Amino acid sequence: MSTTQVVLVILGTLAYFAVGSFTNVVIDRLPVHLAEPNKFGEEWDTRPWGEVFAGRSRCSGCGTDIVWHQNVPVMSWLALRGRCATCGVAIPGYTPVVELLCPLLFLGAVATIGIDDWRLLPALWLIPVGVAIAVIDLRTLIVPTRIVWPAFFVAVALSVLTAAIEGGWGWLLSAAVGVAVLAGPLFALWFLLPTGMGFGDVRLTVLLGWYLGFYSGVRPVAAVILALIALVVASLVGIVLGVVVLGARGRKAKVPFGPALVIAAFVCVALAPEILDPFDVFSLG
Repeated sequence: MSTTQVVLVILGTLAYFAVGSFTNVVIDRLPVHLAEPNKFGEEWDTRPWGEVFAGRSRCSGCGTDIVWHQNVPVMSWLALRGRCATCGVAIPGYTPVVELLCPLLFLGAVATIGIDDWRLLPALWLIPVGVAIAVIDLRTLIVPTRIVWPAFFVAVALSVLTAAIEGGWGWLLSAAVGVAVLAGPLFALWFLLPTGMGFGDVRLTVLLGWYLGFYSGVRPVAAVILALIALVVASLVGIVLGVVVLGARGRKAKVPFGPALVIAAFVCVALAPEILDPFDVFSLG
């Protein structure tokens, strides 16, 4: 790795600490608790983006603006011992986790894709989007449409740009196949058992299926294999997550599937060449 690349990695890591902090703002402000469940039985909805982005960072308990030295990723939460300096209300424990997870995922993407590979560009977008969706789903049992569809269209635009620069137009066909293979079974499951799974999970698989297909290379069969493996991984992660959630929230608690899908997508995108290598179907050109 050249000196320039090392500097880029360092600057990118620092930037993703800030990205993690902004992701926490979305996680905290976007969901809004409803006075009574809506027609779908959901207890949460989402605020318009204008309200999410309005104003400075502030305490959700007392509304006091957070000064800059109390807003340093990870360090401020530790210094404040996880509580607001003004009112003492607890700052959610996921806050430092998200702020640390985003730069770690950035480093993971760099390590597996490469700092000098344009295919890194769409992956950088998936990091905050995936983390935000997973944490919001854990908190509220909703996969926000306000995130999924805009994120999907941005992902498509970044993928097209990457394909144009690298000449990998076949990646886009594989991406479309990934959507069909990942979203298709979940749509069928939702259609047959609508009470067993929220439609938000189906929408999420459109976004994640695009990524799985795009990073599987130019052979559509590779996209099929990677998407099916991702479903298996998501199911296994979902079982583990279910045990944890039921243990923490009680046996009648609902278990979100969105976080398991996001984790499976992260793993399969990062390890796509290694996963597909035994099948001899991975190729970038």
